[in-house]
Amino acid sequence: MNGYALWLLTRRNLKIFLKDKANVFFSLLAPLIVLVLYVLFLGRIQEDGLLAALEEMGVAGGEAEISAFCNSWMLAGSMSCACITVPLCACGIMIQDRSRGISADLRVSPVAGWVTPASYCCSVVAAGLAIGAIVLGVCFIWLAASGMWLLSVADVFGCIGALALSVVTSSALLVFIVGFFRSQGAFTALNIILGTVVGFLIGAYMPITYFPDPVQTFTYFIPGSYTAGLFRNFMMRGALEAISTGLSPVFAEGLRTEFSLTFDFFGAEVGVDAMFIVLACVAVLFAGLNVLAAFLRGRRKG
Repeated sequence: MNGYALWLLTRRNLKIFLKDKANVFFSLLAPLIVLVLYVLFLGRIQEDGLLAALEEMGVAGGEAEISAFCNSWMLAGSMSCACITVPLCACGIMIQDRSRGISADLRVSPVAGWVTPASYCCSVVAAGLAIGAIVLGVCFIWLAASGMWLLSVADVFGCIGALALSVVTSSALLVFIVGFFRSQGAFTALNIILGTVVGFLIGAYMPITYFPDPVQTFTYFIPGSYTAGLFRNFMMRGALEAISTGLSPVFAEGLRTEFSLTFDFFGAEVGVDAMFIVLACVAVLFAGLNVLAAFLRGRRKG
Protein backbone atom coordinates (compact mmCIF):
# COMPACT_ATOMS: atom_id res chain seq x y z
CA MET A 1 0.00 0.00 0.00
CA ASN A 2 2.76 2.44 0.93
CA GLY A 3 4.60 1.78 -2.34
CA TYR A 4 1.49 2.48 -4.40
CA ALA A 5 0.78 5.62 -2.35
CA LEU A 6 4.37 6.77 -2.99
CA TRP A 7 3.88 6.31 -6.74
CA LEU A 8 0.57 8.20 -6.74
CA LEU A 9 1.88 11.11 -4.68
CA THR A 10 5.06 11.37 -6.74
CA ARG A 11 3.04 11.46 -9.96
CA ARG A 12 0.66 14.01 -8.47
CA ASN A 13 3.52 16.32 -7.38
CA LEU A 14 5.21 16.06 -10.77
CA LYS A 15 1.99 16.83 -12.64
CA ILE A 16 1.35 19.92 -10.52
CA PHE A 17 4.85 21.21 -11.21
CA LEU A 18 4.75 20.58 -14.97
CA LYS A 19 1.27 22.10 -15.35
CA ASP A 20 2.47 25.37 -13.83
CA LYS A 21 4.07 26.84 -16.95
CA ALA A 22 5.27 29.96 -15.12
CA ASN A 23 7.06 27.85 -12.52
CA VAL A 24 8.74 25.76 -15.21
CA PHE A 25 9.83 28.93 -17.02
CA PHE A 26 11.31 30.48 -13.88
CA SER A 27 13.13 27.23 -13.13
CA LEU A 28 14.95 27.77 -16.42
CA LEU A 29 15.47 31.49 -15.93
CA ALA A 30 19.09 31.21 -14.72
CA PRO A 31 20.18 29.08 -17.74
CA LEU A 32 18.35 31.50 -20.03
CA ILE A 33 20.16 34.44 -18.44
CA VAL A 34 23.49 32.72 -19.09
CA LEU A 35 22.50 32.15 -22.72
CA VAL A 36 21.29 35.72 -23.29
CA LEU A 37 24.33 37.30 -21.64
CA TYR A 38 26.62 35.10 -23.71
CA VAL A 39 24.90 35.82 -27.02
CA LEU A 40 24.65 39.58 -26.42
CA PHE A 41 27.86 40.36 -24.54
CA LEU A 42 30.11 37.71 -23.07
CA GLY A 43 30.61 35.53 -26.14
CA ARG A 44 32.20 38.15 -28.35
CA ILE A 45 34.29 39.54 -25.49
CA GLN A 46 35.65 36.10 -24.57
CA GLU A 47 36.41 35.10 -28.13
CA ASP A 48 38.17 38.40 -28.91
CA GLY A 49 40.21 38.15 -25.72
CA LEU A 50 41.34 34.60 -26.42
CA LEU A 51 42.17 35.35 -30.05
CA ALA A 52 44.20 38.38 -28.95
CA ALA A 53 46.10 36.16 -26.51
CA LEU A 54 46.86 33.74 -29.35
CA GLU A 55 48.14 36.55 -31.52
CA GLU A 56 50.48 37.64 -28.74
CA MET A 57 51.88 34.10 -28.77
CA GLY A 58 52.44 34.38 -32.51
CA VAL A 59 49.66 31.94 -33.44
CA ALA A 60 47.47 32.96 -36.35
CA GLY A 61 43.86 31.88 -36.96
CA GLY A 62 41.99 29.67 -34.55
CA GLU A 63 38.61 31.40 -34.83
CA ALA A 64 36.66 28.14 -35.23
CA GLU A 65 38.41 26.38 -32.35
CA ILE A 66 38.06 29.35 -29.99
CA SER A 67 34.40 29.80 -30.91
CA ALA A 68 33.72 26.11 -30.21
CA PHE A 69 35.52 26.38 -26.88
CA CYS A 70 33.56 29.47 -25.77
CA ASN A 71 30.23 28.01 -26.88
CA SER A 72 30.94 24.80 -24.99
CA TRP A 73 31.84 26.78 -21.87
CA MET A 74 28.57 28.72 -22.05
CA LEU A 75 26.47 25.58 -22.52
CA ALA A 76 28.23 23.88 -19.60
CA GLY A 77 27.29 26.85 -17.42
CA SER A 78 23.67 26.72 -18.57
CA MET A 79 23.42 23.01 -17.79
CA SER A 80 24.97 23.52 -14.37
CA CYS A 81 22.43 26.21 -13.48
CA ALA A 82 19.52 24.06 -14.70
CA CYS A 83 20.61 21.19 -12.43
CA ILE A 84 20.11 23.51 -9.46
CA THR A 85 17.23 25.83 -10.35
CA VAL A 86 14.85 23.19 -11.72
CA PRO A 87 14.92 21.04 -8.54
CA LEU A 88 14.60 24.20 -6.45
CA CYS A 89 11.41 25.30 -8.23
CA ALA A 90 10.06 21.74 -8.05
CA CYS A 91 10.44 21.97 -4.25
CA GLY A 92 7.73 24.63 -4.34
CA ILE A 93 5.10 21.87 -4.20
CA MET A 94 6.17 21.23 -0.61
CA ILE A 95 5.49 24.84 0.34
CA GLN A 96 2.18 24.95 -1.54
CA ASP A 97 0.94 21.88 0.30
CA ARG A 98 1.88 23.34 3.67
CA SER A 99 0.27 26.71 2.99
CA ARG A 100 -2.95 25.07 1.78
CA GLY A 101 -3.17 22.58 4.62
CA ILE A 102 -2.68 19.58 2.34
CA SER A 103 0.34 18.43 4.32
CA ALA A 104 -1.78 18.28 7.47
CA ASP A 105 -4.32 16.11 5.65
CA LEU A 106 -1.59 13.77 4.45
CA ARG A 107 -0.20 13.41 7.96
CA VAL A 108 -3.50 11.97 9.20
CA SER A 109 -3.90 9.69 6.19
CA PRO A 110 -3.45 5.91 6.65
CA VAL A 111 -0.08 5.80 4.83
CA ALA A 112 3.30 5.66 6.60
CA GLY A 113 4.81 8.95 7.70
CA TRP A 114 7.79 8.61 5.36
CA VAL A 115 5.68 8.33 2.18
CA THR A 116 4.85 12.01 1.78
CA PRO A 117 8.41 13.38 2.17
CA ALA A 118 9.72 10.56 -0.03
CA SER A 119 7.20 11.50 -2.72
CA TYR A 120 8.47 15.08 -2.66
CA CYS A 121 12.06 13.89 -3.09
CA CYS A 122 11.13 11.56 -5.94
CA SER A 123 9.09 14.20 -7.78
CA VAL A 124 11.87 16.79 -7.44
CA VAL A 125 14.40 14.32 -8.87
CA ALA A 126 12.00 13.35 -11.68
CA ALA A 127 11.34 16.99 -12.59
CA GLY A 128 15.05 17.79 -12.59
CA LEU A 129 15.91 14.80 -14.78
CA ALA A 130 13.06 15.40 -17.24
CA ILE A 131 13.68 19.10 -17.82
CA GLY A 132 17.44 18.70 -17.50
CA ALA A 133 17.39 16.07 -20.25
CA ILE A 134 15.51 18.48 -22.50
CA VAL A 135 18.02 21.26 -21.80
CA LEU A 136 20.92 18.88 -22.46
CA GLY A 137 19.32 17.84 -25.75
CA VAL A 138 19.02 21.50 -26.76
CA CYS A 139 22.70 22.00 -25.93
CA PHE A 140 23.67 19.05 -28.13
CA ILE A 141 21.49 20.36 -30.96
CA TRP A 142 23.07 23.81 -30.59
CA LEU A 143 26.59 22.38 -30.95
CA ALA A 144 25.64 20.18 -33.89
CA ALA A 145 23.68 22.85 -35.76
CA SER A 146 26.43 25.43 -35.33
CA GLY A 147 29.06 23.04 -36.68
CA MET A 148 30.90 22.95 -33.35
CA TRP A 149 30.24 19.32 -32.40
CA LEU A 150 33.53 18.04 -30.98
CA LEU A 151 32.11 15.67 -28.36
CA SER A 152 33.01 12.00 -28.33
CA VAL A 153 30.61 9.23 -27.37
CA ALA A 154 32.29 9.11 -23.96
CA ASP A 155 31.72 12.85 -23.54
CA VAL A 156 28.01 12.46 -24.34
CA PHE A 157 27.57 9.69 -21.77
CA GLY A 158 29.67 11.70 -19.33
CA CYS A 159 27.26 14.63 -19.69
CA ILE A 160 24.31 12.29 -19.09
CA GLY A 161 25.97 10.86 -16.00
CA ALA A 162 26.83 14.33 -14.73
CA LEU A 163 23.20 15.39 -15.23
CA ALA A 164 21.83 12.41 -13.30
CA LEU A 165 24.26 12.72 -10.38
CA SER A 166 23.96 16.51 -10.20
CA VAL A 167 20.16 16.45 -10.16
CA VAL A 168 20.07 13.80 -7.44
CA THR A 169 22.60 15.76 -5.37
CA SER A 170 20.83 19.11 -5.80
CA SER A 171 17.44 17.52 -5.09
CA ALA A 172 18.60 15.86 -1.86
CA LEU A 173 20.24 19.07 -0.67
CA LEU A 174 17.37 21.40 -1.62
CA VAL A 175 14.59 19.16 -0.28
CA PHE A 176 16.38 19.14 3.06
CA ILE A 177 16.81 22.94 3.07
CA VAL A 178 13.28 23.72 1.89
CA GLY A 179 11.99 21.38 4.60
CA PHE A 180 12.72 24.19 7.09
CA PHE A 181 10.59 26.72 5.19
CA ARG A 182 6.95 27.19 6.05
CA SER A 183 5.74 30.23 4.08
CA GLN A 184 5.47 30.91 0.38
CA GLY A 185 7.12 34.30 0.83
CA ALA A 186 10.24 32.84 2.41
CA PHE A 187 10.53 30.22 -0.30
CA THR A 188 10.06 32.84 -3.04
CA ALA A 189 12.87 34.89 -1.50
CA LEU A 190 15.14 31.83 -1.49
CA ASN A 191 14.22 31.10 -5.10
CA ILE A 192 15.00 34.65 -6.23
CA ILE A 193 18.26 34.92 -4.32
CA LEU A 194 19.60 31.51 -5.33
CA GLY A 195 18.44 31.90 -8.93
CA THR A 196 20.25 35.23 -9.14
CA VAL A 197 23.58 34.33 -7.57
CA VAL A 198 23.98 30.69 -8.58
CA GLY A 199 25.39 31.62 -11.99
CA PHE A 200 28.12 33.70 -10.37
CA LEU A 201 28.97 31.26 -7.61
CA ILE A 202 29.52 28.27 -9.90
CA GLY A 203 31.35 30.25 -12.58
CA ALA A 204 28.65 30.22 -15.26
CA TYR A 205 29.06 33.91 -16.11
CA MET A 206 32.82 34.10 -15.71
CA PRO A 207 35.52 31.59 -14.69
CA ILE A 208 35.98 31.07 -10.96
CA THR A 209 39.68 31.93 -11.37
CA TYR A 210 38.66 35.55 -12.05
CA PHE A 211 37.27 35.88 -8.50
CA PRO A 212 39.30 37.04 -5.48
CA ASP A 213 40.95 34.20 -3.56
CA PRO A 214 38.45 34.22 -0.64
CA VAL A 215 35.52 33.99 -3.08
CA GLN A 216 37.23 31.16 -4.98
CA THR A 217 37.71 29.25 -1.73
CA PHE A 218 34.04 29.74 -0.87
CA THR A 219 32.88 28.38 -4.24
CA TYR A 220 34.80 25.14 -3.66
CA PHE A 221 32.39 24.36 -0.81
CA ILE A 222 29.35 24.70 -3.10
CA PRO A 223 28.29 21.39 -4.70
CA GLY A 224 27.15 23.24 -7.83
CA SER A 225 30.76 24.20 -8.56
CA TYR A 226 31.59 20.51 -9.02
CA THR A 227 28.55 20.09 -11.25
CA ALA A 228 29.86 22.91 -13.42
CA GLY A 229 33.33 21.37 -13.40
CA LEU A 230 32.00 18.04 -14.66
CA PHE A 231 30.02 19.58 -17.50
CA ARG A 232 32.99 21.72 -18.51
CA ASN A 233 35.28 18.70 -18.69
CA PHE A 234 32.90 16.72 -20.88
CA MET A 235 31.60 19.55 -23.08
CA MET A 236 34.88 21.37 -23.55
CA ARG A 237 37.31 18.47 -23.84
CA GLY A 238 36.95 18.13 -27.62
CA ALA A 239 37.41 21.87 -28.17
CA LEU A 240 40.49 21.88 -25.93
CA GLU A 241 41.98 18.96 -27.84
CA ALA A 242 41.36 20.81 -31.12
CA ILE A 243 43.12 23.89 -29.73
CA SER A 244 46.00 21.77 -28.43
CA THR A 245 46.43 19.92 -31.73
CA GLY A 246 45.77 22.73 -34.20
CA LEU A 247 46.99 25.81 -32.36
CA SER A 248 49.06 25.52 -29.19
CA PRO A 249 49.23 22.83 -26.48
CA VAL A 250 50.59 25.42 -24.03
CA PHE A 251 47.65 27.70 -24.69
CA ALA A 252 45.21 24.79 -24.30
CA GLU A 253 46.70 23.87 -20.93
CA GLY A 254 46.40 27.48 -19.83
CA LEU A 255 42.73 27.49 -20.79
CA ARG A 256 42.16 24.27 -18.85
CA THR A 257 43.41 25.96 -15.68
CA GLU A 258 41.90 29.40 -16.26
CA PHE A 259 38.41 28.11 -17.08
CA SER A 260 38.25 25.85 -14.02
CA LEU A 261 38.24 22.41 -15.61
CA THR A 262 40.16 21.42 -12.50
CA PHE A 263 40.14 23.00 -9.04
CA ASP A 264 43.05 23.84 -6.79
CA PHE A 265 41.56 22.90 -3.42
CA PHE A 266 44.15 24.07 -0.88
CA GLY A 267 46.97 22.82 -3.06
CA ALA A 268 45.29 19.56 -4.14
CA GLU A 269 44.12 19.27 -7.74
CA VAL A 270 40.48 18.21 -8.03
CA GLY A 271 39.83 16.39 -11.30
CA VAL A 272 36.81 14.66 -12.83
CA ASP A 273 36.95 11.58 -10.60
CA ALA A 274 37.15 13.70 -7.44
CA MET A 275 34.24 15.86 -8.62
CA PHE A 276 32.08 12.76 -9.06
CA ILE A 277 33.08 11.57 -5.58
CA VAL A 278 32.28 14.93 -3.97
CA LEU A 279 28.82 15.07 -5.54
CA ALA A 280 28.11 11.45 -4.64
CA CYS A 281 29.12 12.05 -1.02
CA VAL A 282 26.92 15.14 -0.78
CA ALA A 283 24.00 13.18 -2.28
CA VAL A 284 24.43 10.35 0.23
CA LEU A 285 24.80 12.78 3.15
CA PHE A 286 21.63 14.75 2.43
CA ALA A 287 19.68 11.68 1.38
CA GLY A 288 20.49 10.29 4.80
CA LEU A 289 19.41 13.53 6.48
CA ASN A 290 16.13 13.44 4.55
CA VAL A 291 15.55 9.84 5.65
CA LEU A 292 16.25 10.84 9.24
CA ALA A 293 13.85 13.77 8.99
CA ALA A 294 11.16 11.52 7.50
CA PHE A 295 11.70 8.99 10.30
CA LEU A 296 11.33 11.67 12.95
CA ARG A 297 8.15 12.93 11.30
CA GLY A 298 6.83 9.37 11.21
CA ARG A 299 7.51 8.93 14.94
CA ARG A 300 5.83 12.24 15.66
CA LYS A 301 2.82 11.12 13.65
CA GLY A 302 2.69 7.85 15.52
